[in-house]
Amino acid sequence: MDKRFWTFISYILHPLFMPTIGTFIVLWNDPALFISLNYITPWLIIMGSVFSCTVLLPLIFSWALLKMERISSLEQPTENDRRTLMVFAEMGFLLTYLAFHNIPNLGRSLSLFMLGINIAMIATLAASFIKRISFHATGIGGVLGTVIGLAYYTRLDLKYWICGAIVLAWSAGYARYRLRAHDTFEIYLGYIVGILSLSLVFIIGAK
Repeated sequence: MDKRFWTFISYILHPLFMPTIGTFIVLWNDPALFISLNYITPWLIIMGSVFSCTVLLPLIFSWALLKMERISSLEQPTENDRRTLMVFAEMGFLLTYLAFHNIPNLGRSLSLFMLGINIAMIATLAASFIKRISFHATGIGGVLGTVIGLAYYTRLDLKYWICGAIVLAWSAGYARYRLRAHDTFEIYLGYIVGILSLSLVFIIGAK
C-alpha cells in the first residue's frame, strides 16, 4: 500500500480524536450511563463538549502558535514543537476533565476516563524529554486501555470491542512505522503509556 493510504490512516486515527472515540465507548458500554442517558440530546451534548475541548480547541491553539511562529511546522514539527503542541492540547484535555468529573448524574466511569486521558497526555509529555514517543500510539493505546479497563469495571464481556481496538492500534502503529515517523520502540512505548494509563484508572477506580 502506498504512502497516501497510510497518511490517511494516520489522519483518521489522530490522537486528538481518541478522547471523543473513548467517550463514546464509555457511554455505550457502561450500563449505568447508557440507561440514564437514554435520549440523544445528552449524548450529543457530552460528545460535542469533548470534541470541542480535545479537538477544536487544540487545533485553534496550533493554528495560533504557527501564526505567532512559536512552532515551525504542523506537518513536520521538531521535538520542541511537539512538546509545545502537547502542552496546549493538555489544556483542552484538562478542561474536559474539570468540566465533567464533578457532575453526579454522569457517573464515575466518565470521570475516570477523563482522568486517564490526562494521565496519558502528561506521561507522554514527560517521557518525550527522555525518549521520543509516538503520540498516535499513546492515543490509540488509550482506546484499547479504555476497553480493557471498562471490561473490568463493568464486568461485561467486551471481547469484540477489545479485538476492534487491537486492530485500530495495529493500524495506527503500522501507519506511523510505514511513514517513518517513529521506530518500533517509540511506537511500543506509546502503546504501553496509553494502555496502562487508561486501564489502570478503571481497575483502581473499581475498588
